[in-house]
This record gives sequence, structure tokens and C-alpha cells, in this order.
Amino acid sequence: MKHTLVQTAIAAGLLGMLPAAHAVPTLSYSVDGGAAITCADGAACDTNSTAGVVTFSQSLGDFLINVSTGLSKPTLTGGNPLMDLNTVNIQVTGGAHTLVIGFSDTGFDLYGGKFGMEYGGVLSASTDASIDYSAYYDAGNAAFAQTTLIGQGGSAAGAFSGYVEGGWSPDSPYSVSQILTLKTSGGLTSFSGDFEVNVPEPGTLALVGLALLGLAMVHRRRVPARAFSFLHTRRALRR
Repeated sequence: MKHTLVQTAIAAGLLGMLPAAHAVPTLSYSVDGGAAITCADGAACDTNSTAGVVTFSQSLGDFLINVSTGLSKPTLTGGNPLMDLNTVNIQVTGGAHTLVIGFSDTGFDLYGGKFGMEYGGVLSASTDASIDYSAYYDAGNAAFAQTTLIGQGGSAAGAFSGYVEGGWSPDSPYSVSQILTLKTSGGLTSFSGDFEVNVPEPGTLALVGLALLGLAMVHRRRVPARAFSFLHTRRALRR
């Protein structure tokens, strides 16, 4: 009986040492409201072998997706950025079209930081075209859930960039999803851009606070030193 208990305890300990299965970052594509086509990290459609990086390059109808890459954990670990819909480069010809690109991952555990959203790119078109971007987190930890808005932005043709602050990250594992929508009324449209979601670690925020406090203390110490130097000079002149 005692021997059996020891074996059970050892097995439980070994199981506790095994790494937990991590979520799989996944890209999704929907053309003109059609069913979503997904590409998960490590799937046959993923042309990048690095864990935490999923790259998709393929034609979808009139859309030529030269490259679109999503970066997440374990490649990105510091929270700045937390997720990155990177090197998106797309061309489309023909009539009016809409392409929706999604990128999502679950199981984020950076708690107590403030979300931010940063984006930039160039959209060129022979007719009317627009790009819209939004990012969400889900405290229920569901992939592609658009529960709580982190921020959003958009642009017509031309160069664009922006930064938006969101709320504070949940205190339990959560998912993050990025949604990119490209609309064109026809003709030739080209688009390239980079879209990030950031959330600094609480430790990073604390270091920033300590640095600011240190600067304030140095400034306060310098003032008496200058006053002492001034008084010393006046006394020397009097002599």
C-alpha cells in the first residue's frame, strides 16, 4: 500500500513538471462575407516553421495575399508587443470586394497592464478603398471572441498610422483578437501594414515609476547644491 502511494505521488509530480499545452495562434480570412478560411501555427498552410509565428501566402479569389504574418507567444513574451499582425501585403483586382483578416490567440497571462494598440501602413487604390482595424480581448479566453474592445482605427487611401490606449488586462487568462477589414470598390488596390497589440508587464510599469521617482529625487538634491555653491561664491567675494 505504501509503495503504491509513493508511486502515485511520483507520477503526480512528473505530471506537474510537464509543460501545459499552449494555445495555437491562428489567422483567418473571409472574402466577401464567405466562410472563414483558417491557418493555425504549424499547419500545412503555415510557411513559417517557428513556433508562435504563422505566415500565410496564397490567392483567395481576386485577392493576392503576398504575405501576412501573425506573431504571438512563445515568440513574443514581453507584452510589447503582445500580438503582432505583421508584414500584411495584399493586392486585389476586379470589382468591389471585402477581405476580413483575423488573428487570435488564447491563454495570455500578462495581468495588471494597460492595453495599447499601434498600427501603420499604406493603402493605394485606383478607386475608393478603406482599411479598418480593431482589437479585442476576451476574459472568457475564447479564440476570435470580440467581447471587449481595446481600440480601433481606420483610413482611406494614403499613408496612415495611429496609437490607441485601451483598458486594463484581466486578472485571469484571456484571449486577444485582431480584426483587419479591407474594402475596395473595384480596380487595382494595394495594401501593406503592421498592427500591434501591447500590454506592458506590471514589472515594467513599476520600473518606469521608479525611474521617474529617481529623476525627481535627483532634481530635488541638485537645488540645495546650487544654492550652497551660490552662497559659497558670495562669501569668497566678500573676503
